[in-house]
Amino acid sequence: MNKQSNKSRVVVISGATGYVGSAITEKLAADGLKIAALYRENGSNETAVGLIAGLAGAGHRSYSCDLEDPARVEETIRTIEKEQGAIRVCIHAAGTAPKPKQLHLSSSEELKEQFGLNVFGSFNFLAACAKRIKEQKEGVIIGITTAAVITQVNTRARGAYSPAKFALQGILAAFREELAPLGVRVYSVAPGVLPGGMNSATPQAFLDMFREKSPTKTLAQAADVAAMISFLCSPESRSLTNLTFLIAPESETN
Repeated sequence: MNKQSNKSRVVVISGATGYVGSAITEKLAADGLKIAALYRENGSNETAVGLIAGLAGAGHRSYSCDLEDPARVEETIRTIEKEQGAIRVCIHAAGTAPKPKQLHLSSSEELKEQFGLNVFGSFNFLAACAKRIKEQKEGVIIGITTAAVITQVNTRARGAYSPAKFALQGILAAFREELAPLGVRVYSVAPGVLPGGMNSATPQAFLDMFREKSPTKTLAQAADVAAMISFLCSPESRSLTNLTFLIAPESETN
């Protein structure tokens, strides 16, 4: 990727201090993009400050934002535009972790909890960015979903996490059709089982089981997700017609 051509491109990344989000943030900064890193309002400011300080390049900033509050999202996006310039790229990596509970045993309140950030927060953030990016007549929007939206397996005992991600996939599919004529590319990146972040408390035996399913005996890493997003943000991906890109070695076959 041409770092010089990226210097004026502002990318807004939600969930930027998380396991996957921080890997994406570091990779895109190394690619030369100017980072606007979003983290949750009750999150650690020190973590965000440390992340920004360690990034390659200059002009990066961090912002606390409650994605479930549409007014707060709009305010944050306006501040980013004022302080950093027009937004060209939007990466949605924020999300609520799965709950180890079968869906049919879940309550409607538990569904609302998962859908709060994973669906309504996703919509608030993606829509706010889409309205700005389409004015530039060129840009990229990417959401992190889950391998289950493609494979439709490994959905049980995860509460409403998978249904919420299916909803996010639907949002991205609709945005893709709406924004493609305006020069905006929309993608979904669907990781499989990652050995960190939301899965940091997952028993090792469970991770080993999925690792054994992979022809390469490996699991995807946050860096793999970041590398895919880096490619999708580049001019080299402009000819791609796919909506979703699966990163799940355990779902591959020999």
